[in-house]
Parts: sequence; C-alpha cells; structure tokens
Amino acid sequence: MFRGYGGRSEPGDNPFFQLKLAVLRGEIGAWSSLLSDPEPPAARYCAVRNRFKKRELSSLSECAWLVLTLPVMPELPEVEIVRRSLEPHMVGSRVVEVEARAIKLREGITPAHWSDRILGTRVIALERRGKYLIAKAERAAALFHLGMSGRMVLRRPEEPRAPHTHLVLRFDHGIEVRFIDPRRFGAAVVMDLDRLEAHSGLASLGPDPLDGDVEGALRAAGHSRSPIRSVLLDQSVLAGLGNIYANEALSRAGISPLRRASAIAPRRMRALADAIRAVLTDALEAGGTTLRDGGFVNAAGEGGYFSVNLAVYGREGEPCLRCGGSIVRRVLSGRSVFYCPKCQR
Repeated sequence: MFRGYGGRSEPGDNPFFQLKLAVLRGEIGAWSSLLSDPEPPAARYCAVRNRFKKRELSSLSECAWLVLTLPVMPELPEVEIVRRSLEPHMVGSRVVEVEARAIKLREGITPAHWSDRILGTRVIALERRGKYLIAKAERAAALFHLGMSGRMVLRRPEEPRAPHTHLVLRFDHGIEVRFIDPRRFGAAVVMDLDRLEAHSGLASLGPDPLDGDVEGALRAAGHSRSPIRSVLLDQSVLAGLGNIYANEALSRAGISPLRRASAIAPRRMRALADAIRAVLTDALEAGGTTLRDGGFVNAAGEGGYFSVNLAVYGREGEPCLRCGGSIVRRVLSGRSVFYCPKCQR
C-alpha cells in the first residue's frame, strides 16, 4: 500500500502506516478499507510525498485527508451501475426544470442549449456506451461523462446542493438529478438526436466488452506490437475498459500485461476475452470498485465492494492468491500495471 518516505521506517513514526492500521482497525469509515489505489494524479501524490519528506505532515488526520480526497476515474462497471441507479427515475419522466451553469468542463455546459432542447421533454431511454451515459429524450440527447470526479446523484429539491453542482434536472415526480464535478474533467452536453452518432467521443469507440464481440476485437488487435495492457486501454479496441479491470482480466487469463499482443496465441486471446467479460460481470454484481472515501458512488450515494476481490490491482508486494508469489508493480505508459511474474507469462 503506502511506503515510508524521507528515510523514516519505524511504523510508529510513519503516518501513512498509521493510516493503514486505522483502516484495518475500522477507525476511519468502511469505504476507507478500499484505500489501495496506487495511482493518484501525479501532482497531488508528489505534493503529499514532498510535504511528508519536509516533516510538514505528521498526523494521521492530515495524511488521511490528502489521500482520501484523491479522485478515481470510474470505469465501465461503475458507469453502468450509475446508469442502472438513475434509469428508474429518469426514463418515462418529464424534465420540468433545468438549472445549468455556464462552466468549462471537458465539454462546456451551455445553459441555453439545455433549456431549449431538454426542458419539457420526456426521457425515453438511458444508455451507456463505453464510459459515456446517454439520456435520449423526445427531441434531443444528453451526453454525460464522469471524468475523474464526476457524479450524478438523485436528490430531493429541499436537500442542500453540494459544491460544484453544475447541472440540475428536476423531473415531474419531484426528484432532481444533479451533475457534480469538482475537478471538471467530465462532460455534460445536449444535442439534437441526429447529431449523436457523429459526436467525437462516440464515433471511434470499439465494441462493448459486456455484450459486444470481444473475441473479434482482440483478434483484430492481435497484430499490434504494443503491450497487451496498452491495447486493452485503447477505447477504439474495447469501449469502457480501464486500468483496474484490464489488470484483473490479465491476471485471470494468466497473461503478463507487458507481453506484446502479437505474441499471444489465439487460444490465450480467447481466454482473455472470457476473463474480461467475467471480471466486469463480477464487478457489476459487487456494485463496482470504490477505492477510497469520496471515490465512486452510485446515484444513491452507495459505494461498491469489488475491491475486496482484487487479485493484483493495488497489491504490490503482497502474495499472489494463486501461487503465493509476490505481486509486482511496473509503470507502463504512465500507468501502473500489477501482475504475478510466476502466474502471468
């Protein structure tokens, strides 16, 4: 999990170690037991590390606050869980009020577009493509991406609004859907239905790993000389697959994330396709992966529990659950990969 910095090795002197102990003892909340993500954004992580080296951080509460507020990007299962939790409240309901802030996100919100195209219309479908959510209304479509810190939550109008609430859709049954994005890497755009398929975020997406032709996608990418983990993160190959589940699927298939795609035999590629579907299905059944307080939650504010089933991700130095060997972490294209060198070839 966390290593000591600045030459400190005694557990009692290391607030990161204290944080881990507090997590194990259940002294910080239930979600904090999912503090295992080793890849927070580089700038924030370096800031925490450097402040610790300078002895500016010395308490459990200071380290906990900095670590627990680091964002995690939702992947396919998390976005699908948000869709499922929103669907009963959106589909078949009419938008009776819109409040939109003109703010710069990945794709900025234009208040006039939301009022003109969504207000007064009924939502007829809520779909997911990769990591995008698409709300199709009678005369327009709303496209959402959660980015690093975005959330879509259900609230009653009288409930206070969280900071960074950029968009509020109130429906005829009285419930509001609120789009919240503190770090503004998400998207919330509305467009005419006939322009949806041409949107740049959707046009290049590969098949969906849950119900698409995963075997065909991997077969087509099998000529690539790139490491297989990099191939799996290419959204034009498989839409929505992210780093956590790519690592886990490769572990289940017994394939090293560093192996070139072109060097993987067809039968192993078929095993990988099966592993991808299985790990995503298991994650959905567990409610997704929440790695820390303030991380992923569904529209009702509930976290997921798949992290307790992670075989390799975030487990550097810990024993492999299959052979007992040590889990290794490497950095590939700026992202961490985790694998067991004995089991994964």
